Amino acid sequence: MTDFSDDMTLHGLWQRDTAAFEPMPVEEVRRRASRLGDIVARRNRREYIAAAIVVAGFAVYAVVLPGLLFKLGSLLVIAGALFVSWQLTRRTSRPDPAAEATDIRSYYRARLVREEHMLSRVGRWYLAPLLPGLLLFMTAQALDDRYGMVGSTVLIGGPLLLFWAIWLLNRRGAAMLRRQIERIDRDPPVPAPEQGE
Repeated sequence: MTDFSDDMTLHGLWQRDTAAFEPMPVEEVRRRASRLGDIVARRNRREYIAAAIVVAGFAVYAVVLPGLLFKLGSLLVIAGALFVSWQLTRRTSRPDPAAEATDIRSYYRARLVREEHMLSRVGRWYLAPLLPGLLLFMTAQALDDRYGMVGSTVLIGGPLLLFWAIWLLNRRGAAMLRRQIERIDRDPPVPAPEQGE
């Protein structure tokens, strides 16, 4: 039998916890907007470095590996990585000091909306452009008899599992951003405290 006595205690704590429902002060919005800018810049830097590594690695594969499928797959992966980098540059939110100075809440909300939109559609602009080249490359590996059936399954299943994990993590990130947007929409603006207070 399940003991639900502790559930009522948790329910009471939840009802008394008003911090999650209090309006967000302007300084907190400003701090969060600055932090979001730092997070986006670090993420973009990581993605560009990863794209450079992918391009360099598959360029070597295109030259060194024998067989047309390996070469075509490598070239398609390179094209996909360059397309993803371009899309990241195009889709990511950018700092705008003028907008930040006039209305920090609207500025922060607009950046959150742009990032949420980008993360929720990661399958289309980030994963899909890489799939044709990877599938062609993995097909070439599977047709190569040296890996066998189990090896080929692992070589194909591993990247597909990784893509699924990337998709799930980005969907989770988009949901977290949606909750932040909803909180901003729910909260009335709270003025910053006076300097003398």
